[in-house]
Amino acid sequence: MDSVQSDSSASLQQAADKLSLQIAPEVAAQLEQYCYQLWTWNESVNLTRHTNFDLFARRDLLDSLKLAGHLGQGEEILDVGTGGGVPGLVLAILRPDLKVSLCDSIGKKAKVVRAIVDQLQLPVAVYPTRVQDVLEDLRFSSLVSRATGSLRQLLSWVGDHWVHFDRLLAIKGPRWVEERGEARHRGLLSGIDLRCLESYRMPGTESESVILSLSREGRQ
Repeated sequence: MDSVQSDSSASLQQAADKLSLQIAPEVAAQLEQYCYQLWTWNESVNLTRHTNFDLFARRDLLDSLKLAGHLGQGEEILDVGTGGGVPGLVLAILRPDLKVSLCDSIGKKAKVVRAIVDQLQLPVAVYPTRVQDVLEDLRFSSLVSRATGSLRQLLSWVGDHWVHFDRLLAIKGPRWVEERGEARHRGLLSGIDLRCLESYRMPGTESESVILSLSREGRQ
């Protein structure tokens, strides 16, 4: 049996240790507070299915740690369709140097995330609107996304706003190749440089996650 299927962890630090994920004790403590806030709100607003430390660690924390490794010092990032705050809010805790903003077009989710941000006293902006609307007025180094939409949808949303950000980093599962084919068929990858930055196994499964980078061709 996979080691991640053993007895439930009593703390996030314990869950992270099972997966050999390196996080400082003070970061683990802050992430635990985030989890408690998220799970409390989840009782009234559907935000996450990862409602124990093990599930959070092997999906939300792992994805966010992997993504953090591809972000430069002090980058300004926007989490597209943040939902319950993954990956953006987790990144803000893991990497205080980042300038993190979150957006979600579902008002009640944005309201909840703003309440969590206030409770944790994090310097994170929350926009209760579509990514297109945010990009009308603001500029970012990287957009980040997980479980928000297909590549076709993401590229449709940001297609007219490439001057307002440098790249889109999307965490995807095994269907990403199929999504790439759909986006290419619709002409949405014309002039776009798509690269797979990293792939890694999802603990407890035989599937892999990937981090994709999409940018305008010729842009460094």
